[in-house]
Amino acid sequence: MRDSQQYILPLFGNDRYVLDNFINSPSNQIAYNSIKNWSRIWGSKPYEFTILLYGPPSSGKTYLSKIWQNLSYAFFIKKDSDILSAEHVMKYNAFIMEDIEFWQERNILHCFNLISECRKYLLMTTGSLANNFALQDLSSRINSVLRLEINQPDDELMSKLIFKYFSDQSVKVSDCVIEYLLINLPRQFDQIIKLLDVIMHYALVRKQAVTISLIKHALK
Repeated sequence: MRDSQQYILPLFGNDRYVLDNFINSPSNQIAYNSIKNWSRIWGSKPYEFTILLYGPPSSGKTYLSKIWQNLSYAFFIKKDSDILSAEHVMKYNAFIMEDIEFWQERNILHCFNLISECRKYLLMTTGSLANNFALQDLSSRINSVLRLEINQPDDELMSKLIFKYFSDQSVKVSDCVIEYLLINLPRQFDQIIKLLDVIMHYALVRKQAVTISLIKHALK
């Protein structure tokens, strides 16, 4: 089953940041389609070259950003790097600003304005839209760009994620185990992976198969 051989979380090397390794489901379909078809679907007026991607931690924002970097040859701008220059912007056609909630506001505004004026593509990411920017100009711009959300994982995505996690460990699990985990695991990506790691470690140390009974003991 091809979909179950895909994965969303960044547990691979850089060469694996490709569309075929990303699980798409209703929870992230719009963001996935925008990245996949970026040359045809990107932004909206007045900032038709800019997108803001937002979602919870470990939801795939970085993974999608790196996929887009491979597709568009985008340049990752580091938040603590030197101020972006017009000369630098002219060298690239696309740029990525990740986790803007941790940036200095003046740096965000400077990069945003410069990239927009040069009509270059820009992908920004953030963990939340509840950013209260003090700079009114910045707040106005952020509120005017096309915003795409990655939601908490739905059942389809979680099932594929659990299956792929154990498959990567060469561990076979039954459908009833996946169903049990689907019901009992939280819906936060980072917590899902942490708990799967606990289960996997527990099973390896004891050299036991991953069963519902083992999972109950591992997560006590």
